[in-house]
Amino acid sequence: MSKKLYTERRFMRALEKGWISVEGAISRFAESDYNPLHHLGTLTIFMLVVLLATGTYLTLFYRPGTEAAYATVANISSTWYGSLIRSVHRYASDAMIILIILHLCRMLFGDRFWGQRWLAWTSGWIMLAMVWLTGTFGYWLVWDQRAQWMTEFMMHTIAGYSGLTYVSTDLDSRTFSNFVIILFLHLFVPIIAFFFINVHGLRLSRARWWTPRWAVVQALVGLVVLSLIKPAMLHAPADLSKLIDSVPVDSFYLALLPLSDMWGNIIFWGLAILLAGSMVLLPWLAPGRDDGPAIITDPLCTGCTLCYTDCPYDAIRMVERNDDSGYPKLAVINPDQCTACGICVGACPTDAIHLKGGYHGEQVFGVALGAVKREMQAGHAVTVLFASQRTQTLGGLPAKLYVNAEQAAVGMTEWDAQTRVITVVLPSIGAVNIDWIKTLENEGVRDIALLSAPFYDNIYREDALSILSRLHLRPALLTPSLHWLEVTPTDPKPVEKFLEDLHSEAGQKNKRAPILPKVKDRNQLMPSLIGGLAGTVLLLGLFALALPLDISTGMAAADESALRLAVDAKGKIEAAAIPEGFVLPEGADAEKIFGGTHYPISVRVLVDGEIAFEGTFKPKGISGNGRIAALEFIEVQSGNHQVEVLIKDDSDDFRSGFSGEVNFEKGRAYILAYDEKTDTFVLR
Repeated sequence: MSKKLYTERRFMRALEKGWISVEGAISRFAESDYNPLHHLGTLTIFMLVVLLATGTYLTLFYRPGTEAAYATVANISSTWYGSLIRSVHRYASDAMIILIILHLCRMLFGDRFWGQRWLAWTSGWIMLAMVWLTGTFGYWLVWDQRAQWMTEFMMHTIAGYSGLTYVSTDLDSRTFSNFVIILFLHLFVPIIAFFFINVHGLRLSRARWWTPRWAVVQALVGLVVLSLIKPAMLHAPADLSKLIDSVPVDSFYLALLPLSDMWGNIIFWGLAILLAGSMVLLPWLAPGRDDGPAIITDPLCTGCTLCYTDCPYDAIRMVERNDDSGYPKLAVINPDQCTACGICVGACPTDAIHLKGGYHGEQVFGVALGAVKREMQAGHAVTVLFASQRTQTLGGLPAKLYVNAEQAAVGMTEWDAQTRVITVVLPSIGAVNIDWIKTLENEGVRDIALLSAPFYDNIYREDALSILSRLHLRPALLTPSLHWLEVTPTDPKPVEKFLEDLHSEAGQKNKRAPILPKVKDRNQLMPSLIGGLAGTVLLLGLFALALPLDISTGMAAADESALRLAVDAKGKIEAAAIPEGFVLPEGADAEKIFGGTHYPISVRVLVDGEIAFEGTFKPKGISGNGRIAALEFIEVQSGNHQVEVLIKDDSDDFRSGFSGEVNFEKGRAYILAYDEKTDTFVLR
């Protein structure tokens, strides 16, 4: 199946149109430049900075271990500022997940995940996994009932030696190393994330890392307000002798565990790996195609470096030139990094660049210029409107403007009896060559309009930046006949209103030279009061998703009681593997030297004479001669019950390892641990 162009991927365009419509609705209140949805990437980085800052404070007072962890967290939460910092830390972690997911959706719907963007896409998913893992570790370090519930899940899933650690009598000393390791990972993984952030923007010429100041203020206000409304909770301390009836867990980090428990590990994790793997591999599973790469016509290249400077994807290099052209440099295209944005075509003053797919800037402009001359000779006033292919595809051009081609095209409309509008659709608004404007003005075109998407919502990142930079360098072109318009690329109404007003008698009479948006330091501008409030409310609402999405979970056995069966034994050896003809010294232990075939351990648990559990545990290790470790969870109705445990670890029949009456209290978990020295199970 052949790959489709951006304009041909209808389903993706429908998703993109829906997303941009939401952004456009928000921009009506927050203003386009100050719409937080246009800054999801840099806001994510800011959340990481907040997490590192608050996490550093919390780490200074945190002490690992089952005895100290809960107490130190309780001490931190006992002061208003400690509680605030801990709450901001919690909500910033949720906000980071939300922002990453929204950023991924924005890139997916905009078809910005394949081609040269594959590196940014895959590294984004890696960072999402790292954030999830780090946050999960953080919840465990508190060692409250939520951490206990996570531990119970791990004990049931992994069991073996890891699970046995949490049923030992010296719990604190046995688990201290676990706390240290998880604390180290909780601190170290975010630091590694900075490396992946750098990888994420590796193929960009001018990656934006810093969040605009106004967005920093809005994000901090949102985090602080949430922290004051609902401070981070500290549940009862973990106690593995008690069963958890109900505890709220953060759905952004821990909701996977209840689902895994509900569906089963094989089904859930199999589906999770399949879905996550498909998303990571999406650049190769569902790639599109474009009209690139750009191609340099060497004899026409003067080595001026304008294309190199404007390229937002670091796809152009200037190399030494050794031919007889007389120019010292030559532009060279890296096809693997070219996105066919056409910005370099618009930047080139000598028409030395075109796109392999067939786009030639001068050819398109030649068609437009021919239409201009014909209409002017017929006595009509002419307006030339430059728009991007994306705006046309998403329905941002009024239906009255007749443009029927999906690629770069020129259309002519009879706006009224005296006026004609010639619409020129380019790969991007950055593909407009500055000399075209001068030529059109010299030809006597009445109006020239440049239609751009919002400054921070261009599919090629720097569409608007490129053409605005060229215009700022040519102030002589800023005449009353030139117009700059930034609108949401899915909404044709502002464009139609602009053209109606422009072509009215009053519009022509009141024309003024355009005041172009600033190129540099746009991030430093402060929004209006309404825009600032709208952006703050939006971020507060996004971050507040962490509140209702906390889900309650618990243990099904909490309504009754339970018995943990723990086995940790060397086991018995059926026969030592002594090599034939080998004679051991007197007193030597053949089993310790050569090992041998181990018997498994079979256990049968009877409650009131009925079998409640029966299982066989085999030795671990590659050769099957390691220790035998197992941890089983048995639900038992509360009340007095006669419990008997039978064990078999050799060729003989089962023998009794425990027998007695046990009073099972509701909500309690009892442990029957095998003691190899006494060959019995000890109840505690």
